[in-house]
Amino acid sequence: MTRLVVKEIVAGFVAEITDFPVHNMDEQVAIDLRNAWTKYPVLRFRNVPIGDAEQIAITKALGPIFLTTNVQHGKREDSPEIFVIANKKNPDGTPAGDLGDGEVQWHTDHWWIKQPPSAALLRALEVPPAGGNTYWANMYSAYAALPDSMKARLRGLYIHHQDVLDISGAPRRGKEMPASKDFAAWSGVDHPIVMRHPASGKPCLYLGAGRERQVIVGMRQDEASELLDQLWQCATSPDHVWHQEWRPGDMIIWDNRCLLHRRDQFDPRSVRLMHRTTAQGQRPVAAA
Repeated sequence: MTRLVVKEIVAGFVAEITDFPVHNMDEQVAIDLRNAWTKYPVLRFRNVPIGDAEQIAITKALGPIFLTTNVQHGKREDSPEIFVIANKKNPDGTPAGDLGDGEVQWHTDHWWIKQPPSAALLRALEVPPAGGNTYWANMYSAYAALPDSMKARLRGLYIHHQDVLDISGAPRRGKEMPASKDFAAWSGVDHPIVMRHPASGKPCLYLGAGRERQVIVGMRQDEASELLDQLWQCATSPDHVWHQEWRPGDMIIWDNRCLLHRRDQFDPRSVRLMHRTTAQGQRPVAAA
C-alpha cells in the first residue's frame, strides 16, 4: 500500500511532499492527503510530475471543483477547471491570464461569497528570475497569539464583506456603485471574525480582504476601524507568515479557510505562468 511521505517545514503550518503517487492515487492516498492538508494548511509538491489532468484529479480528492467566476481573463474554454494566472499575452495582444505582474494584497479567495472555496492549488509552469513570490499568513497562530481579552471581545462579531468592489477597488462585473458611502449598506455577506475550521475543529481568524472597505456588524465605524486595524496587524505579522520562492513544476495546496495570502510584484519583462484549481467550501461558522 502506498503511503505519503510528508516532510514538515513549519510545525502545524507548512510541509512538503516529494514522492506522490500521482498516477496511482487510490482512496487511501486521498485520505492521507486530506489528513496531511488538515495538519499542514500549506502543502508543497516538489519534483512531482503533475500536469493539468493530475492537478484536477488532486483537487477533486479534496472536494468538488469550484469554478472561478467574476474574472475577465484566465478562463480556459477547453478546461474550465483550470484558471490561468499569467502576465503573458495572446497572439492578438489580449491577456492570456489574470492578475498581471503587480503586487496582490493580502486576501482570502472569494471572501465576499456565502461559501468561499476550501482549497486552492497553484502550479508553476514559468517563473520570473526574481519576484512573484507568494506569502501565506497562518490564521490559526494569529488567533492563538491574541490576548484572552481580545478573544472574548471577538466572540459573536461579524465582518460585513461588500461584494461591489474587488481587491483593487474596481467594480466587479455586473456591479454598479451604490449611492450610499456606508459600506454596511452595500450588498455583500457577513462572516464571523473567528470561525471554527470544519476539518481541524480549531478556531482561526477570518478577515477576508479589502480592509479599507470593511465594517463590523452592529459596531460604530470608529470603533470597528480601530479593532480591524489591530487584527490585520496581528494577522500579517512576520511571526505568522511563510513565503514560497517558486520553481518550475512546484505546486502548492493551501487551505483558503484558515490562511491569508499575497503576492510580490515582478519585472513585467519576465514571465510568470501559473495554473490554479479550486475546491468548493462551506459557509464559515462562528467558533463557540
